[in-house]
Amino acid sequence: MAISRKPLDVDNYSALDGGTGLSIPGYYRRTNLNDIINNFIVGYIGDGKVLTKVPRYEVAFWAQRAVQEFSYDVFHSEKSIEIEISSTKTISLPSDYVNYVRLEYTDSDGIMRPIPLSSTTRANKAVAQDQDYKYIYDQEGNMTFEEKSETLDKYQSAEKIFDVERTKDYYNGYFDTDDFQYYGQRYGLTPELQNINGSFVLDLEAGKIYLDAAFQENNFITLTYISDGLGDNGNFDNVLVPKLAEDAVYASILYNLSKVRSAAAGASGLYKKEASAKMRNAKIRLSNMKVSEMTKVLRNKAKWIKH
Repeated sequence: MAISRKPLDVDNYSALDGGTGLSIPGYYRRTNLNDIINNFIVGYIGDGKVLTKVPRYEVAFWAQRAVQEFSYDVFHSEKSIEIEISSTKTISLPSDYVNYVRLEYTDSDGIMRPIPLSSTTRANKAVAQDQDYKYIYDQEGNMTFEEKSETLDKYQSAEKIFDVERTKDYYNGYFDTDDFQYYGQRYGLTPELQNINGSFVLDLEAGKIYLDAAFQENNFITLTYISDGLGDNGNFDNVLVPKLAEDAVYASILYNLSKVRSAAAGASGLYKKEASAKMRNAKIRLSNMKVSEMTKVLRNKAKWIKH
């Protein structure tokens, strides 16, 4: 049965807000996957409706697929975590990680500064070798590897801190030398290397992010990443969908169910267009563009600069 929730029902709020429920603050802007499945069955399945007989498990399957696809492209900004780095300057990827959006560090003023992916260093694996430089294999004949490669060790080496300090001086205008290779030559800077925020190397096989020598222990890093939204799909009550995209999820489920049924296949083209249009609307809604905020940015372009 479709469920209608009262926004001021204190039992729906967590104890953190003085309620008796387990829901997190701000829950009302989202709806859980169980409600979406129930609402879809009530609204679209039955005698005289678009679909006549569809088992609940099939609706649940396509609902999960819709959440996955939408998480990649529409509402992936939900996942953002702050991490305090250790002396190893290494971050483990979250268990539900699919792809990263951006990496930032928090400076002493609380400002989040972007950290670019290194274009000059890549993750690699160091083969274990004996004193004669021959590869070492285990008892099963598999090649063995060192815990960390020499490339990544040098990338994170404390010896680079001196270069980082020189980089900051160079970036801020103290040109002690014209031959500074960190940026290229003085009159030939490489734009992608013009950065004093440090950089990182992403190792997907090891599931780790390596930060360079610009970072130190106890620095705070914010990782914004894409998940498939189903990290807790053992309980659909904990799989949440923004209400601004709820109608688009219904349209996606309807299209996917109709295209595999001969009775509804004739209208599947129409449902596909509807699903595409509603996904586009959901992207616009969730982009959260505010006219007042855009006006502030555009006013900066109207300033007169005297030469």
